[in-house]
Amino acid sequence: MINKAIYTLTSIFLIISSVFAHDLSFEHEHGKWSLKKVNGTACSIFQIPVTEKGDYSKRGVVLFYVFKEGSSEYVRIDAGYPYDPNKYVKVTIDENNYQFFGENDSAWSMKDDRLIIDAMKAGKGMTVVGYSQRGTETTDTYTLIGFTNAYNSMQKDC
Repeated sequence: MINKAIYTLTSIFLIISSVFAHDLSFEHEHGKWSLKKVNGTACSIFQIPVTEKGDYSKRGVVLFYVFKEGSSEYVRIDAGYPYDPNKYVKVTIDENNYQFFGENDSAWSMKDDRLIIDAMKAGKGMTVVGYSQRGTETTDTYTLIGFTNAYNSMQKDC
């Protein structure tokens, strides 16, 4: 049962990742929450960070998003590099810290995603600290201003 759920989630994220990779030609503003309909039943709100810091020479697309399909909702981070699987990703929303686990170039919450979404709705700012497989630390900063409106639009439109 767990393997089937992991397979299903992985399939969903591969589909949405390919859609985002194709559609993100950096026409989206940094620090603005955007809504993307994936198909008739799935949507996502996402943001390109306001700032990206780290000692790296090359990095892919960086996103934080909430994905909704039917009644299921998931939070996910795309780092633009493969995460170090032996280190947690730290997400700070205002003063509260949350651990995410990284797999390849994506990270998922280690808690109920609803807790993260609720914190994002109540918060003003969010930072994500992650480590690449090469040991590079990155700090990405996001604004949560506009998140609740984007989230409500996703609920209404999907």
